[in-house]
Amino acid sequence: MADEVPEQLALVEAFANTVDVEEGTDELTSVERFRRWIEAQGRDEPVAPADLDLAWQLRAALRLELAAHDTDAVHAPAAHPTEAPRPRAELDRLAAGLPLRARFTEGGVGLAPTGGGVPGLLAEIVAAMVLAERDGIWARLKICREDTCRWAYYDRSKNSSKCWCGASCGNRNKTRAYRQRRVIGSARA
Repeated sequence: MADEVPEQLALVEAFANTVDVEEGTDELTSVERFRRWIEAQGRDEPVAPADLDLAWQLRAALRLELAAHDTDAVHAPAAHPTEAPRPRAELDRLAAGLPLRARFTEGGVGLAPTGGGVPGLLAEIVAAMVLAERDGIWARLKICREDTCRWAYYDRSKNSSKCWCGASCGNRNKTRAYRQRRVIGSARA
């Protein structure tokens, strides 16, 4: 698929998509579901209730950050200035508690988790986010603007202007807008 996420962001995208608005599923609703998701990622980590809570908080802040990557959505006025989400501040707070360090190797400089378990996995996700920003590709990981979808996707368009994850969401939104314009036009006649 043309919109596949770069390998360095695959885990971040998968984590953001642990909630599926369209299907009504959420992998972070129980320790067992989260453990199964971790196993599906090829990991074998024990999950405690505190791990689940931390993962839920990180995912919530991550999804707000990805939604802010939609440049039109960023410029949309908030209902009230105090209601505007502050994903970066929350991400900063959560990252401060994760076992993460700078790593210098012959292959280059990077970030790496210093611990294991769920905190180490979440640190790996945060490290990928930081490195993607450094590489200039972080803003291309977005949340679909379609309210019935909200899927995380990677925008490979030349000018990074996509706002829907795929053609079906774009078509659905365009059809809805067309119908609204027709209703408004017929009301004026």
